[in-house]
Amino acid sequence: MSARVKPTRRPSKAVPAVLGVLIAIVGFATLMIRLQMTQEGYRLSALHDEIAKLQDENRELRLTAAQLSSHERLRALAPQYHLAPPGRGQVVMLP
Repeated sequence: MSARVKPTRRPSKAVPAVLGVLIAIVGFATLMIRLQMTQEGYRLSALHDEIAKLQDENRELRLTAAQLSSHERLRALAPQYHLAPPGRGQVVMLP
């Protein structure tokens, strides 16, 4: 009596193909996430630079406004525009 040899089943090619596709999808998704993170980093860096620039500009504008509205400067300019301190009775206080 000879033992009957069962024919061996060929291994399925679907499982490695599905695993390969899944690995490719995960790799692509990881790559896209890292690319997006890098782009956001650059955008944040540009925003920080813009904030610093605007803060400097704001500081300069405040200084200019303070210089232009100084009492000494306004007193020096008053005679050019024929301005003088108010006389008696010219100032009216409202309640």
